[in-house]
Order: sequence, then C-alpha cells, then structure tokens
Amino acid sequence: MSADRVDRKSKLLIAGAGIGGLTAALSLLRRGFDCDVFEQASELREVGAGLWVSMNGARVLMALGLEDELQRTCIVADQRSIRLWNTGGTWPLYKRTQEAASHQPFLLLRAHLLKMLVDAVRRLKPDAIHLNAHCVGFRQDANSVRMKFKDGSVVEGRALIGADGAHSKVREQIIGAVPGQYTNAIAWRGLVPVDRLLPHQRAHVVSTWVGPQAHVTAYPVRWEGTELMTFSGQVEHSEWQLESWSEKGSVDDCLNDFADWHPDILEVIKNVVSLHKWGLFVRHPLERWTEGRVTLLGDACHSMVPYLGQGVNMAIEDACVLARCLEETPDDPAAAFLVYQNARIERTSKVIRSSAGMQYTFHHEALAEEDAASEYIESQWSPESNAARYNWIYQYDATTVPLH
Repeated sequence: MSADRVDRKSKLLIAGAGIGGLTAALSLLRRGFDCDVFEQASELREVGAGLWVSMNGARVLMALGLEDELQRTCIVADQRSIRLWNTGGTWPLYKRTQEAASHQPFLLLRAHLLKMLVDAVRRLKPDAIHLNAHCVGFRQDANSVRMKFKDGSVVEGRALIGADGAHSKVREQIIGAVPGQYTNAIAWRGLVPVDRLLPHQRAHVVSTWVGPQAHVTAYPVRWEGTELMTFSGQVEHSEWQLESWSEKGSVDDCLNDFADWHPDILEVIKNVVSLHKWGLFVRHPLERWTEGRVTLLGDACHSMVPYLGQGVNMAIEDACVLARCLEETPDDPAAAFLVYQNARIERTSKVIRSSAGMQYTFHHEALAEEDAASEYIESQWSPESNAARYNWIYQYDATTVPLH
C-alpha cells in the first residue's frame, strides 16, 4: 500500500472492502464525499458462497444505481417453501407474485455482489480501494483520525469507519475484546452444478428443510452462465474451535451429519463442490459502537448467525443510513456517527436476537415425528407467523427511514 496519495485530512477512511465497506464507499462517493477503502487482502476475491439480498437490502442497492445489474445477475425465486427433513413434505411460504414481492430475495453469489460494488466504486474513483492494507488500530484527536497498518504505515483522514468484520481491530480499540460465543452449531456450505441434480431439484425455489437439531437451505444462483445450487446446512455440534469461514469440510463428514435425511438432501451433498464448514458464533448486541470520529459498520458491530439471512443486508442498510447521517451534518462526523449509531442499534440488536432464536425454531424437537412436525410447521409458518417474523425486516427502507 502506498499512503502518499491518500493521507489528506479531507478524506473519510474505511477499514475493510467487504460488502458493507464497499456499499458505504459507494453511498458516500455518490453524495460527493471523498473516501478511501483499505483492505487487508491482496486481492478482492470471494468464491464458493451464495447469498440472498432481501428487499430491505435491495432497496439500497437500487437507490445506488445497481438495479439493472441486480436484475441481470440474480435469480428471483418462483417460490419459497418449508420442507420436512425426512419425508420431503412441502409447505409453500409464498409464490412469486406482485403481492409477495417484498418477501422475494435476489439470489446471487457473494463474488458477484462484491464485483458489482467494486466496479461501481471504481467508476466514481478509480483509486479508491487499497489492498494489502491491514488496519491494526487508530489514533484520533479533535480534528482527524490516524489509521495504523500492520506494515507500520499511517494514513490520516477526517473520520474512520470500521467495516473490518467480526474480528474487527477498530472495534477492539473502541470496546475492548468481544470474543464470540459458540452456539453449539456448525454450518456447512457448498455449491452444486444443477446439471448433476435430478430434474425436480433444479427449480427456482428457495427450500428450507427443517428437522430435529439441524436444517438446510438450498437455492439457485448463477456463475458465468451456469446455474448452481447453493447448499447451506446447519447442524448442532457440542464442540468447535475455529471461528472461521474457510475451514475445508469433507463430503463424508457432511453426509454423516445428515445421514437420516431425505434422499434429495443426500443427493445434493454427494454432488457438492468446494465444501466448507465453520462454527457458528454469536456476540451479544453492543451498547455502543462509536467513539468520536470513529464508528463501526456491519459484522464489526453486529455479527449474527445466518438463520434469517440478514448479515449482508444489515451491513447494506448500515452503509445507507451512515451516508445519510454524514450528508446531514457533513462538517461534524462525530455528531453524524452518534446519530447513525442511535438510528441503527435497536434494529440490528433485534435482528441479532431474532436470528439466534431461529435455531430453536428450525431445530425443534417436534420435527422428529411426522404428525407433530406437520402441526408445528403449520403453526410456525402460518401467514400470520410469517408476517410477524419477516415483515418488520423486509419492509424497512434505509433510504427514507427517519434518522432521529
């Protein structure tokens, strides 16, 4: 990293070029702010992971001029269903209609969304993103922030946004160490070329298979013209050591975790490529995440388990609200950051708690026996239950929500 071109105090500094940091950069650049993004990795690359952007996140991306790219890149599911782990029984949550539009996620690979944001940022400022720049801390005074890097270099700016993930060094300096707590569950993830699957498994459907102590979510994505099925399985395990997204997993171990499950799930696992597993850790909601001219964004301040599919969407919302707060008080980033924190902390804390609670819902003991499972699913995923569980998440509009 060369700091000689980017050490002017007028700049806003962003630690982390993940989806949250890049959305923040794009939101700020489009509002006329100057900013630079510093990423510890040597290249911007994300492989092997699907995600969904629900409407609360998609509204922000559309407002940033990315609607055409979303429509071109993503798959929008025709249906979302709950499936029973052993019988394959199906309970549709919705079908693709105008009325159900707020509940229909955009399905894509994380790599595609990352590239979409990188390209959009570089169109506005070609040299905005700096690689091999591992933030290890900061110092601030009344007028500026000095961002420190692992190689000993320093960059100065008007303010710092820590979007450096669940192991955030910026958060550690603001709050202190916040170790993750293991949730007694692990996650498997992988991708399957759909041409390896049976015809009935290739539909554009989001399927969540629920069972005692485990569940699986499967949905289609595209990669360079090829359709893939995303496999994401969560299963309860008493022990795990690593809080890592990159631990390789074996097909045999995954099959063992889902040994008694429906043949459709076993077929997906047998054909999966690039299989990974990781322990699911949770951190309690923070009481604050701002200190003067420094604030946090995304997983750095509210990492969560993936049971509601909202980690990425919360980071996207954060970026939009943060940019709006800075636009409101551009000459006082410390004041803007407090408004941002207060506007976001209650919602993100509620999503953390709701996501954690879904482990109990998805893995309930009532799902072990078919008759009890049917009654349980019809109760838990009734239209009324779905509205109560999801509407407050999906109907939120970060582009217009009051800031005060």
